Amino acid sequence: MAAGRGQGRRAVRLALALLLAGSACSSGGGSSAESTSSTSGHVITGGTVRLGIGGPLVVDPVKASLASPSDLMVLDLLHDGLTRLDGHGVALPALATAWTVNAERTDFGFTLDPHATFTSGRAVTAADVIASWERVMAAGDSSLGALALEAVSGFGAFARHTAPHVSGLSAPDPHTGRVVLDTPLAELPVVLASPVFSVVDATTVSGGSLGALDLTGGWVVASSRAGGLMLKRRPGAAGMLGGVELLTFATGDAAYDAFDAGLVDWAPVPTSRYRRAVEAHGPVAFTPFQAEVFFGLNVKAPSLGILALRQAIVAAIDRNAIVKRIYPDLAQPLAAVVPAGVEGGGTAHCAACAYNPRAAAAKVKTAFPNGHVPVVHIDFDESGPQQGMAELVAADLKVVGIPTELRPKPRADYERFVVSGGQELFSFGWIGAYGSPDAYLAPVFGSVANDNLTGYRSPEVDLLLAAARGGNDPAANANLWGTAETRILTAAVVVPIAQFRTQVVVSPRVRGLTHAVDGTVDWSAVGVTS
Repeated sequence: MAAGRGQGRRAVRLALALLLAGSACSSGGGSSAESTSSTSGHVITGGTVRLGIGGPLVVDPVKASLASPSDLMVLDLLHDGLTRLDGHGVALPALATAWTVNAERTDFGFTLDPHATFTSGRAVTAADVIASWERVMAAGDSSLGALALEAVSGFGAFARHTAPHVSGLSAPDPHTGRVVLDTPLAELPVVLASPVFSVVDATTVSGGSLGALDLTGGWVVASSRAGGLMLKRRPGAAGMLGGVELLTFATGDAAYDAFDAGLVDWAPVPTSRYRRAVEAHGPVAFTPFQAEVFFGLNVKAPSLGILALRQAIVAAIDRNAIVKRIYPDLAQPLAAVVPAGVEGGGTAHCAACAYNPRAAAAKVKTAFPNGHVPVVHIDFDESGPQQGMAELVAADLKVVGIPTELRPKPRADYERFVVSGGQELFSFGWIGAYGSPDAYLAPVFGSVANDNLTGYRSPEVDLLLAAARGGNDPAANANLWGTAETRILTAAVVVPIAQFRTQVVVSPRVRGLTHAVDGTVDWSAVGVTS
């Protein structure tokens, strides 16, 4: 995400609203875990997988939620983008066969596959690509997906409706799309692999008739009924499956009931059914999702400007206990900024950030030998889980000698307050808009990033992030991101708490069903047994 001004710090507010509403925890999906089975039988060619979706199908990228693995899985199933990601987060060709970029990483040219068509047979053109992206970008700072492309020249004017099109998007010819950026973004091909930037036929995805969908993915609509779809594999598309049936149910509970009854092969696990699902089916498909919860420390608050106090706070908070008490059926402890499932993520980059109340208490005594430890205000949404989390944090800080005061606020008020500058030790959520460490570091910790709520400013980190954004060596970029993450954590401006899981059950007859961190699936690798 670009560090442009004027977006009103909306991305973090949107992420917070989605997470507080529980969206990330109530949908199906998964990441980086393959279903396993002891069932005998050979994988057959031409079989069908049945997916149980709780709620209506979301087939339009502009209506999808980045906090919903089910939404993202369905979008990715139906539509293709210019690029796709391999298992290591590397962008590969999809509808684009190749791309070029200038040395500054600010001007990209994408060559479309001349044989790419919609399922109706109509050729996919660069104009379709631009129209698809502009549909998403039109939402401006009210969409996490749109904000992932705010580096594109002309994004702001288009989002403010002062320009009819995005000036940085153009089509020199029907098979070439050009993207010009205001700031370098080497990860643009990774960004464009997100399902929200799929190339769609605007008329059919917004027309309300599922049976009329004109798709760009590896599937064609064979039939539709009762809000569901039967897909069959397009001629020439890779894979063993012959079909995927999307069956919709009124609720996630109903979809899960259908799984238990053998009516579907895949379904989300409702939070209320977590224990029963683990007992009956095991947690093999319960894997990390791209949504996280943190406590941020506003360094501009008078008390939290003291590094030693911030470091003591980080060491005093027991994230394992918080997750066990507050999110046991939804999340796993988080020890990093870049989450598990993103290449290079999920690894602790700060030894001093581990839970260590003894070290925290010693640091408090050293920093405040006279005992005048300032009161730290804990800011949070007044919902039950947030209240419980704040109380646990307050108890942890009391143990090491840090006095606190809880400052709960109603959800709507908190969403405004958390970006006001008056927050101190505050809870917030984040959802990566694309599968790169950049999506978790630059928008939240860059010195001029709109969603930097901690007030953290580090020229060194800015240089590291800028170098990665302008770099062309994936290994070197990974090192830059890792170093930046270490610097951020060592500065004690954020306490990683939890990473949500996407939790599903998968039938033993299904093989090779592997979900990425955003819920997407490589359907060419999926099969069913006889």
